[in-house]
Amino acid sequence: MSPIEVLTEARSREVPWPLIVEALRELMSAGSVDDQGRPWVEVAAHLTGYTTSQLWISIRTYAFIKKFINLNNLPSHALEWPMSNLEVITRIAKANEFEAKNIVCGTDRLTLRQLRNVYDQIKKEPGSKISAMSAGLQSSRSFTGRLFKNISERDTLKKILGLEQSSPLGPLKIWPGRYPYCHPNFYVDFVIGDKLQIAAFEGLRFYGDVNSHVATKAALKAAVEGTFFAQYYLCAPNWVSIDELVALREKLELFNVGIIRVGEEGVDTITHPLGPSLHDRQAILLEDSAIRARLGINP
Repeated sequence: MSPIEVLTEARSREVPWPLIVEALRELMSAGSVDDQGRPWVEVAAHLTGYTTSQLWISIRTYAFIKKFINLNNLPSHALEWPMSNLEVITRIAKANEFEAKNIVCGTDRLTLRQLRNVYDQIKKEPGSKISAMSAGLQSSRSFTGRLFKNISERDTLKKILGLEQSSPLGPLKIWPGRYPYCHPNFYVDFVIGDKLQIAAFEGLRFYGDVNSHVATKAALKAAVEGTFFAQYYLCAPNWVSIDELVALREKLELFNVGIIRVGEEGVDTITHPLGPSLHDRQAILLEDSAIRARLGINP
């Protein structure tokens, strides 16, 4: 059966989600749009009767669960469970892998309500990743304050920016209000080869479960705002996986975007920019006398 045949009226025919996901992924393997320029996921939504949101969630969830099963050598019968159940198991796995493994290995299929109760209980446990976040990172003000503290030290900044010890470097500062085209949390000016440059830092706030919405929103923001800086950094708590941010950076060709994971006491991981931005708009910012004055940068 062809992918189109699998997807046609899939919802009313109660086609299993694994077959729907595999069919859609097969169509998308040659490109994200069909020969008429329509995104495959929108075509699939029309064919199946599901929404594009449901399809994207199913693709991400199925990919995660399949990888989780393979990496941990778990039985594959869970792949036949309802996608809504697997989506909650994904959340559980990101908070407590041991509990998720037990659920996947079990012969009894838990109901959606039971899984949600498990997840709600795990969030309250002291050892869970989500509990750790709640203890110190749930507040956006708390995280941005910790971010500033942990990256503002001079040697740390030079390591992040890839500068020599003798390179001129200003102090890390809070962005001084909104500018029409960009408004990161912090910035720092530095000099390379007698050329003034600015790097920006954007703190990503996660609340509860880690989801791709935050990563996508951050990448889209960086796609525009990052072009006004020599380097632009997305900064996330260290309990967050940065795999999706890295993948989006490469997919959207955000070459001057770096990614930082910040722990309680300092910087845990630095994924450095790949090169200059494809669309360099630094001159637009630096030629604006008003914003330059607020930034404290001499002409």
